[in-house]
Amino acid sequence: MGYRDCGLNRKSWMVLFFGLSCIFSTASFSENVEGWLNWRGPEQIGVSQETDLPDRWQPGGENHLWTHGLSGRGSPVIAGDKVYAFGYRGEGPDLREYLVCLDSQTGEKMWEHGFNDFLSDIIYERYSIGCPVVDPETGNVYVLTSPGIFACFSADGDLQWEISMMEQYGRLTFPNGRTGAPIVDGDLVIIHAITSNWGADGPARDRFYAFDKKTSELVWTSTPGVGPQDSSFSTPIVEWRNGKRLLYSGTGCGNIVCINAKTGEPVWRYRLSRGGINSSLLIHQDHIIAIHGKENLDSSEVGRMVVVTAGTEPEEGEAVPVVLDQSAEVWRNSLTMFTSSPVLVGDRVYQV
Repeated sequence: MGYRDCGLNRKSWMVLFFGLSCIFSTASFSENVEGWLNWRGPEQIGVSQETDLPDRWQPGGENHLWTHGLSGRGSPVIAGDKVYAFGYRGEGPDLREYLVCLDSQTGEKMWEHGFNDFLSDIIYERYSIGCPVVDPETGNVYVLTSPGIFACFSADGDLQWEISMMEQYGRLTFPNGRTGAPIVDGDLVIIHAITSNWGADGPARDRFYAFDKKTSELVWTSTPGVGPQDSSFSTPIVEWRNGKRLLYSGTGCGNIVCINAKTGEPVWRYRLSRGGINSSLLIHQDHIIAIHGKENLDSSEVGRMVVVTAGTEPEEGEAVPVVLDQSAEVWRNSLTMFTSSPVLVGDRVYQV
C-alpha cells in the first residue's frame, strides 16, 4: 500500500471485495472502535493479522460485493461497519473533494461532506493524496483536505470542528498536491505541513502540529528540520521508547525526524536526501527503516533504503534536535522508491 502521485488512474474507482468487510469487528461507538482506523493499520506496518481471507477477486465477478465511484490517491479506512474514504469528483472549477461514509456490507452511502478547492495550485487532478483517520475512543473521523482544511466529524457526519491551516498557520500548497494523513495519538490529533507564518514560524519549514482531538485547541507545534526542498506526505508513526512517547516521520527537507509526541520537542534528525521523503517509516526493534527516491547527499545517485538506530537521546544541555551522522546507519542498499511505503512482516521488509 502506498500513496502514488501518478500511479493510480486519475478516474479510479474504489472497489471493496468479499472478505474485506469481514476483516474488522463491528464495534459500538460507546466502546472503543475497532478496525483499520488509519493509513498503515493497527500496527503501523501495512499488515493485517486477519486470516481465512480470499486470495483472489475479479471486478464484476468473484468476491466483488460492491463499487462506489470516487477518484483519489489515498486509502479507505474501516471503523466497525463503516468505511470512510477521502476522494474527489468533478473536473476543473467543478472539482470537489469529499469525505464519504459507506456501509461496509452493502456500499450504501450513509453520509458525505464536500470541500471546495478554494485556493491551491494543484495540477493534473492530484487531489486527495491522503486518507481519513478514526479516533478509537470517540469514533470521530479526521481529514485534511488538499487546500488545508483540517476537519473533525462524528461517526454520524456532524461537523465537530474545522481549522483552515492556510489561514491560521500559513500552510503552503504545491502543484503536486501532497497532503498525507493525520494520526490520532491519545488525546492528540497530529498533522504536518510546510508552513510560513510569523515570528519564529516565519521561515518556510516542514512543521508538525498537535491539536486536542476534541476541542481543536493547538497543544504544540514542532520544527525539527531545515529548509524544505519539496512537500512530503509521509504519515508519522509513534512508539514508546525510554519512557517517552516518540513520533517519527520523513520530511520535505529530506530528514528522518524524531519528536517527543507529548511535547513537540525535537529529539533527533538524520538527513539522507536532497528532496523530500514521502514514504512512511517502519519501526523494527531498535531501528528505523526508511526509503526515498531523491538525490542522496553523499553521492549523485538517486534513492536509497537505510536503517538507522532509533534510541539516540540528547545529553544534558545538548542542543536539540541531535543531528545524526552516517555512523547512525546500520545498513543501506540502493533501492529507490519515491512514494510507496515499506511493509514489515516479522524480520522481513517488503518494498516495491
